[in-house]
Amino acid sequence: MSGKLRAFLSGSSLGVRLGATLMLALIPLGILSVVQTRNTLDEIDATALEGVGGAALQAVRDQIDLIKEAQISVRVLATVLSQSPVEDAACKDQVAAIARDIPQATLVAYIPVSGLMSCSSTGQVYDFKDRPNFQNILADPKPTIVYSIYGPVSGTAVVGINHPVFDRSGTLIGIAAISLAYTAVAPDSYVDYFALWRPSYLATFLADGTLLLSSDPAIDPAKELPPKVDLKRLALVADRPSYIDQGSGRNIMSVVSVTDGLYLLSIWQRETGNFWQQASSAVPYLLPILTWTAALAVAAFASSHLVVRHIRALSRTMTDYVATRKRLQMPDMGGAPAEIRNLSAAYEDMIRTIEQEEAELQNLLVDKDLLLREVNHRSGNSLQIIASIMRMYRREAPDQKLRAVLDGLINRVIALSSTHTSLYALSGQRDVAMDVVLANVVKRLKEIHGVALGVASKRLQPIRMDSQAAVPLALALAEAVGCFFSRPGLGRDAVVVDLSESDGTIRLRLEGPEVPQLLPETTSGLLSLPQRMLRQFAAQLSGTVSIRLEGERASVELVFPRPTGAPGM
Repeated sequence: MSGKLRAFLSGSSLGVRLGATLMLALIPLGILSVVQTRNTLDEIDATALEGVGGAALQAVRDQIDLIKEAQISVRVLATVLSQSPVEDAACKDQVAAIARDIPQATLVAYIPVSGLMSCSSTGQVYDFKDRPNFQNILADPKPTIVYSIYGPVSGTAVVGINHPVFDRSGTLIGIAAISLAYTAVAPDSYVDYFALWRPSYLATFLADGTLLLSSDPAIDPAKELPPKVDLKRLALVADRPSYIDQGSGRNIMSVVSVTDGLYLLSIWQRETGNFWQQASSAVPYLLPILTWTAALAVAAFASSHLVVRHIRALSRTMTDYVATRKRLQMPDMGGAPAEIRNLSAAYEDMIRTIEQEEAELQNLLVDKDLLLREVNHRSGNSLQIIASIMRMYRREAPDQKLRAVLDGLINRVIALSSTHTSLYALSGQRDVAMDVVLANVVKRLKEIHGVALGVASKRLQPIRMDSQAAVPLALALAEAVGCFFSRPGLGRDAVVVDLSESDGTIRLRLEGPEVPQLLPETTSGLLSLPQRMLRQFAAQLSGTVSIRLEGERASVELVFPRPTGAPGM
């Protein structure tokens, strides 16, 4: 292990060597300090665990004593009422005496199984027959403690202490009850601090997990407890306080058994407001922290003077080269460690290599551009030659039908040529400006058919599309416009070309004079070829085409969704 460590130190920079050496030298002192600190803190934690439960119980001693007194009194009342027939006068004397002894009681009463209370310390008569708590006690007669947000007799929040009353034969005849004002028995939100700990939540609950009283009714006890832990489970681990990790930090949870299935829950947080108390607990950590801080400060100074300043100078030179792509003067590496000097030399070699490769790459790009221009030029010339040859054949064709076929083919070649020209002009882009492409197609068709400049009007939105979709759209335009231009005697604005997009749908609409090729009834023969071609182009675009005759004018409308992945306007 020592050999590997020496190899690591010998191969590292000066800053790493110095810092590692100092840290290794201080490891024994750091370990000793940490162990001592850990023992001290463990003692503090043990003391806190032992004391918080008693502190919480002491804080609510008065309230607990009051509940115990009420439990004893209601048990005595139940015993007295079970020994002799219950008479109103005697019963009222008994409950009145208990009410004088417990001034915090809002009600002391005997309720027969019928539910009609006539014997009470307040003199009121009330029917408990339909009250859920009363029915629960009748179903399972045993001493209970219940909390009611609204006492039906007092009209305020109360804690009810109940005890079943049996006659000499063991038959349930009624319930003895004492209602204590909630304010008299609820845990106070203020509890004295215990060492560095302060209580954040106090609550009393029953063995079945029923929450009885709390210092803050707005707080959900489930949010204060660890995950998968409820009040019912806590009753099983009473008198065993423990640490819990909450969002606010490490807290102490204490559960104390009070009496007869009644438990007190308290959550304690470490006090952070007393600076001197916090400082005293952190004293054991100060020595290792200060020692290591001093060692790191020395190592940082030495590293900065001997290493870091040279690295920063070299880094600035590299950054400037990246930003300007110009080689700058190398910084002075005098006094720098060998590692830094080697890095500087390697950087110079890298710059020279990059410059050579960039020069070669630039030459390749120039060659590629020249080749691409030549290919595009030859492709455009080839399409023009094809169109010229077809026009020659058209002039010599004896048959009108053959000339019409050739006209259609010439129109399609012109559309392809215009699209190719646009693609070449936009070389390097993934999409095509369709307003430019379609305008070029219309212009070329005017030249071929010899129509006047003002014959066609264009309303073309600046829509960009993928080149694969541009070709069938341009061909569809050429097919329809070529049919319109074939009619002689066209006037100004005789043909209208409209390209628009709305909600992801692209619409190409053409309107012109009535021609045989674009009549709805033309469904067969050579004249129907343009319509069949338009449907083919629409299918390639996943769209539809409609041809209508409105008076003496025909309209062609091609509608298709924007191709997936195609750019927008």
